[in-house]
Amino acid sequence: MLKDCLEVFKRQTERVKAKGKGEDALILDSYIPADGCYVIVNPDGNVACRMDLKFNKKTKQMEGISERYYEKVCFFDYHSRLVSMDKPIDPKKVIHSNSYLSFWVKQENLSNGKLSQEAIDRYFDVLESPEKKYSKSKDRQMYEYISSQIDEIDQEKLKWCRNWIKGHIFKLEELDISLSGKNYLKIFFEECEERYIQEEQRYLITKIFNKNDYNQEVDGKIWGLPNDNLGMNQKKPYMAHKTRKTELPYMITAEDAVLQKKFFDYLYNQASAGKVNIYVDSEKGEITAFSKDEKMQKDFSGYYLYIQKGKEVQIMHQDVIVDYRYHLRKRFYYINVFDRETEDEIYKDYGTVGQMENLLNEVLFSKWLSTNYFTPVDELQISGEIARNLIASRDIIFAWLYKNETQNISGILSKVSINLIKDSIKNGYISKAVKQFNLKCSLEEYFSRGAQMSTDYETIRKELRRKIQSKESEMIISDEEYFYAVGQLVNYFISISKAKDKKHSLANPFFNIKNDAALKDKLFQYFMKYNYQVNFSGIWFNNLYAMICHYMKASKIDQNSMIAGYISNNILYQKKDREEQVNE
Repeated sequence: MLKDCLEVFKRQTERVKAKGKGEDALILDSYIPADGCYVIVNPDGNVACRMDLKFNKKTKQMEGISERYYEKVCFFDYHSRLVSMDKPIDPKKVIHSNSYLSFWVKQENLSNGKLSQEAIDRYFDVLESPEKKYSKSKDRQMYEYISSQIDEIDQEKLKWCRNWIKGHIFKLEELDISLSGKNYLKIFFEECEERYIQEEQRYLITKIFNKNDYNQEVDGKIWGLPNDNLGMNQKKPYMAHKTRKTELPYMITAEDAVLQKKFFDYLYNQASAGKVNIYVDSEKGEITAFSKDEKMQKDFSGYYLYIQKGKEVQIMHQDVIVDYRYHLRKRFYYINVFDRETEDEIYKDYGTVGQMENLLNEVLFSKWLSTNYFTPVDELQISGEIARNLIASRDIIFAWLYKNETQNISGILSKVSINLIKDSIKNGYISKAVKQFNLKCSLEEYFSRGAQMSTDYETIRKELRRKIQSKESEMIISDEEYFYAVGQLVNYFISISKAKDKKHSLANPFFNIKNDAALKDKLFQYFMKYNYQVNFSGIWFNNLYAMICHYMKASKIDQNSMIAGYISNNILYQKKDREEQVNE
């Protein structure tokens, strides 16, 4: 999969280059330098530019830019980077740049003694005679491989840069450069782009592989173990293929390793900008990136990567997407199955994946779903019922929304919906529970392939209300009506309780009960506990409780209907002909 992604990245890079832009324009167009002070020194030794750059994470904009020099700074900065801090030029890791044309140091090291004249000489000595650093045969092989392809080191320029740093780095105030904080100070010596690239190559090719010890030369090309997202740490023996002649997971050429590095550089830029959803279209040869809150707004087939920024970019999840459709195959209708009046505009039809995801995210998961598809369990910032149901369902929900896979989606959404509804009731969020229940019913109808799946609770409610007001003996005729009535009765019992700490969690024993006999016993306990609150003339209550007691046909507990009855407006409190009320 990575190989295919690299091929697409290469095609897109070449397409950008063909438009007259530089070879690394695809990377540089989205490049985000680290926060710090950036200085360009021109050939006569004067400071041509100074910028204090800071990336605003809220606006996703770089602050402190000089329009004239910013593009040049990005170019110099990108081509002066270390592969990693484990592969420095300076063996003591005080100076973090890769060539004599740049000088990077943490600002705090200017005053804490870590940066000294000795440290400066140590850095430039390595750059002056790189072959001395590469004493191992495999390292020397890589250095000779690249040095034969580029110009020799400009020793005069190197000496000039060394002297400038030694003469100015400890008295920057004379150059009107004031520093504060722990960010970088980065000094760049103005030079042509080709020279910057060549000096980067001199360093990069010697460090491009994970470890040169594994390198092999075949037909004039050097193959080795790539450095990105892979290692051969002795503590991770499972990375090695013990049954093969070579234990290495896979090997690539130095040229391909450079391409792979650039691809990961591109991904790092996207992650730095908060764009963690990467779509790789192999057919069109395009790569597009979106933030956690953005969605691909067109049909798509290709590769999907979810990335995360750390010290380096990490691919947390990868997948092949065969048939992503931004527009739902059929529109989703979010219906209100209760008589509760609401001003919410959410009860409408939805037509896109983005809208559907937002609905699930907000109503069911309290905005914890869309940003946590791939968050490790131990890093989730939530707990309790939402966390448990998120972990249980997120893979299936992602597969449905992003890969158009419907297997198990109906069942898992039904299960987590009821769990989260009960949790909302327990915590007293009844209006939220109503929205969740409406969504549950709407989802069941959506996945029913045209069949009317959701129970008509409004009809049940109207019929039940008629029966309790009737002067004739009435009977409950269905399980749905029976359990809806039970929910109404439980709600009424809790409402008349005079307990100081009156909570909806008192209803939990009813929702979790296993059989009808136990249910009726529990209702009797509540009746005995609260009957002192019920007026003897409360005919509506008497009729409701009598119908429940006389219904003996329930085969199994209908949790849905019981919850629907509980969270609906209580019929025992509704007026008759706008005047008569229960217990009047």
